[in-house]
Amino acid sequence: MADFQTSTHRAKWIFSPQQLVEKYRAANQRAKQILEKCGATLMEVDVNGSLSYPEPHMTAKDSAEKHYRTKPLSIEEEQCIKVFYENKLQEVYNNFRFPHKIQATALIYFKRFYLQWSVMEHQPKHIMLTCVYAACKIEENHVSAEELGKGISQDHQMILNNEMIVYQSLEFDLIVYAPYRSVEGFINDVEVCLVGPDAAVKLCLGDLLVMGSNPETASLHMQGNSVMLVMTSLKCSRLCKRQQDLKLIK
Repeated sequence: MADFQTSTHRAKWIFSPQQLVEKYRAANQRAKQILEKCGATLMEVDVNGSLSYPEPHMTAKDSAEKHYRTKPLSIEEEQCIKVFYENKLQEVYNNFRFPHKIQATALIYFKRFYLQWSVMEHQPKHIMLTCVYAACKIEENHVSAEELGKGISQDHQMILNNEMIVYQSLEFDLIVYAPYRSVEGFINDVEVCLVGPDAAVKLCLGDLLVMGSNPETASLHMQGNSVMLVMTSLKCSRLCKRQQDLKLIK
């Protein structure tokens, strides 16, 4: 893999908190304008991957009922929906028993996609599953769309339809640097140093992955090694407290 310092990840996909807010606001505002104009926001994705916005259909009746239409989501509500589907991605990962790198890559793809779009424009469930499919490809753990769809009782054609728009939204920058690639050996060393090789308390990489998916923008405005150190520090502090509690019980 190429060096992080010269990668597109570092050059194009690390943002300040303010830059992230601006991107979320721009996507949200665009979706609101489409809702005002067309009465709907979800984009149509054709079999060939092409996109189309809903057709405007403002009639006299629509104008009269304008105030009774569905209200657009706020930025905060969109963030809650995204976090919900990030946790759903964890369930897909567990069901298929994918390697940790699949989950990490899919999460980053999902976060990057919704820097460009609002959840009102693209169904998060479809995008989440497509990100898993794309992550399996790039991490050389290929699972067919049919197999993925069958395993979660979803139409695999939906995954294929959204594949190209996901790649385009990622600007085809598919190599990502998650903070979990080299952490397993480090975790083993921490376990031995803190609690010994035979201790019942384990520092689990899966726990770190879950923690990493909860901070909304950690992978977008922090470098991978910084995220790893923060999460490991938190987990180690909990582990030390647990060890002290066990000593008190004994």
